[in-house]
Amino acid sequence: MPTADRATMSVLVRDGDRALLLDAGTGASRLVYEPELLAGAGRLDVLLTHFHLDHVCGLLYLPGTGLPVRIHAPGDWLYRTASARLLDPILRAPVSPFAEAGAFDVRELDPGAEEVAGWPVALRAQLRHWAPTAGIRVGDSLALVTDTAFDEGSPGFVAGVRHLLHEAWSTSHDPSATEGDATAAQAGEVAAAGEVARLTLVHLHPRADPAALKRDARSAFPAAEVGVDGRELTL
Repeated sequence: MPTADRATMSVLVRDGDRALLLDAGTGASRLVYEPELLAGAGRLDVLLTHFHLDHVCGLLYLPGTGLPVRIHAPGDWLYRTASARLLDPILRAPVSPFAEAGAFDVRELDPGAEEVAGWPVALRAQLRHWAPTAGIRVGDSLALVTDTAFDEGSPGFVAGVRHLLHEAWSTSHDPSATEGDATAAQAGEVAAAGEVARLTLVHLHPRADPAALKRDARSAFPAAEVGVDGRELTL
């Protein structure tokens, strides 16, 4: 859930006239009230890790950007159900005021794909959450590992990436829901084993202490930082 300081998951990646949004949580609202974030983009592509509401509720904000929106989602792949069908209850009336105007173009993610909307993308099934999720790697620049308990396959998937965003739901000293979510120390272990250049902790428990999470992650990866909403980084 969002807090006064932190929105739910949304990561915007820009390169020239291309814009790729990794998950569409409440953080997607920035794309409406800070339109400069999408300046020069001809379309907004959205890549979903899964369908939990905290990761898809921001889809309803996106028509406010004025851009065509294309959603890439893992319904067929991870759930054997069409993504459009899974999203249908929130993308059409009476929940959504936009869908009848054709605001959303929903496409299936192919786990074997090497490209999504012109971006070099690798995908990995993460089966240790309340429902399966997709790990995402965008070339060697960025990887997103969220909504998964510690997964021994993650270090190999993120190996050598310049910037890893890894969930840190709780600390190893006060763990919470570890059957489906990772601790900050485990995020640090994945970063260290994968020899990534940078680690940012994301997807935090709403009552988590960011300083405690950072200390926990730094026990395994000394350069770990806690994500801050609105932070811009050059990769």
